[in-house]
Amino acid sequence: SLVPSFFKKLAPQIIMGGGVSLPTIPLSQNTQESLKAKYAAKKESGLDDDAITKELNDSLPGIVLFNQIDADHSGQIDKKELKKLLMSLPKKKPKEPEGGWPNGEAPKFVPFDELVDSLDTDKDGQISLDEWLVNLGTQPGLKMAIEGAIDKETGLVKGYVSLEARLDQLLKEKEKVDKEIAELRSTIGSAGITVFRQVDIDHDGTVSQKELLRVLKVLPRPKDVTGPKMSIEELAATLDVNGDGAISEDEWIAQIHAIPSLKASIEQAIDPATGKIIGYRSLEQQLFKLQTNVANLEAKIAAGEAGLEEELEKRKAQAKKLEDKGIVPEPFDIKEGDN
Repeated sequence: SLVPSFFKKLAPQIIMGGGVSLPTIPLSQNTQESLKAKYAAKKESGLDDDAITKELNDSLPGIVLFNQIDADHSGQIDKKELKKLLMSLPKKKPKEPEGGWPNGEAPKFVPFDELVDSLDTDKDGQISLDEWLVNLGTQPGLKMAIEGAIDKETGLVKGYVSLEARLDQLLKEKEKVDKEIAELRSTIGSAGITVFRQVDIDHDGTVSQKELLRVLKVLPRPKDVTGPKMSIEELAATLDVNGDGAISEDEWIAQIHAIPSLKASIEQAIDPATGKIIGYRSLEQQLFKLQTNVANLEAKIAAGEAGLEEELEKRKAQAKKLEDKGIVPEPFDIKEGDN
């Protein structure tokens, strides 16, 4: 049976009308409205409150289940929600009940579209509460599978995760990941993998001396860091442990501590939200900026402003150089005064 043990202890709480109340179990607002409409229709048909209460109690397990499957609380079950229910049900064939199958044979497999069609009486693409309560019995295989997955204490399908539960699960996972990130950052600092991949502007998996020089130009002077000044060659040599002329990701992570001034400069320039160096553009962003500059210069020249032709040709040449390398522009928010 779908009837869980706690349903026997329900007490009236939310008045639907007359002497009939909504169940005390939590239901979505739309499901509550559906029940109130159901009460009004039954009342208009001539049923008294005792008869309506009995019908409500008989339907309660199906109502609770409907409310669970209706994950977005729209008051309807759509195909996506029904499919999610099916995926949460046991994949084993139902066992033959005591006394044999109701019709003398095991329920047959029903294709999904046919299942939806049998539940959606008015064919509007949505399964209403009334359609669910009336038509579930026409699908013995689905009904038996649901009964086998019901938690007797809650009346809910065990493996069906609500949107709220999924959000709570994701928030807990995020909290755990955030904690791990914080621990790693405290160990290796902020100048780690994210920065390495940002500095590696040609995405070849290594940082060249040229790329290192490029990032040094945008970094601030480190605060409260003592030590000898190092040339670009000395910096590169310290990071490039195997001396192959390129700094690998592992070399960067292992050796960045050996250059406190560089590590401090990077950490001063980090955007906490992204873990990247503020103001350090990728080649894709650089191309977008150049193309934007070209468009702005052309507009100014068209408006009659003089003396910009040389600057325009320079920007065009720089953009073409990147385009010839196969670089695709990446739009970003260009701040005023950012040249």
